Amino acid sequence: MRSPGIQMLIHEHDVILKAIERVNDIFKSQHLSSNAESLTWFLKFFREYGDLYHHRKEEDILFSLIEKKDQMLAIGIIKALIEHHEIFREDLGKAQNALSNSDWILARNILSSYFSNLKDHISAENDEFFISVDQLLDDSEKEALYFSFLDKDRELDENKKKEFERKVLNEN
Repeated sequence: MRSPGIQMLIHEHDVILKAIERVNDIFKSQHLSSNAESLTWFLKFFREYGDLYHHRKEEDILFSLIEKKDQMLAIGIIKALIEHHEIFREDLGKAQNALSNSDWILARNILSSYFSNLKDHISAENDEFFISVDQLLDDSEKEALYFSFLDKDRELDENKKKEFERKVLNEN
């Protein structure tokens, strides 16, 4: 069974994957310009929900904890995951520029590549890294991790996070 903190990260991954599906549906449209508002909102979602809420939990809390527990894990996978996060931020910046310039084809190409890489990243975290984390941490560390994640959401505005989730999951 997964610990509550890891389960929270996996839930966030599920929301992110659903957002990717929704944008890919938009990409099927012949006229992306008519979906500019939706694409702009989803870009904001990936920047704020994906990077601010989700990646900040990983980078500010989880990775720091793991680095203290297992230097080898930190040197290997954590370094790679942080590099992925940085590339994702760059990709989102490029996509934002493309959208701002109404370059719909470039925006679709950048986001399609970003989505492919992000899905691979999520798979590696869910199927490998998070399993290692749950094996490495003791029960008190798992509990502390979960409450630290809750604190991070409160710090960043948990209501805004929930609103992002409702909108992506089409809940009212």
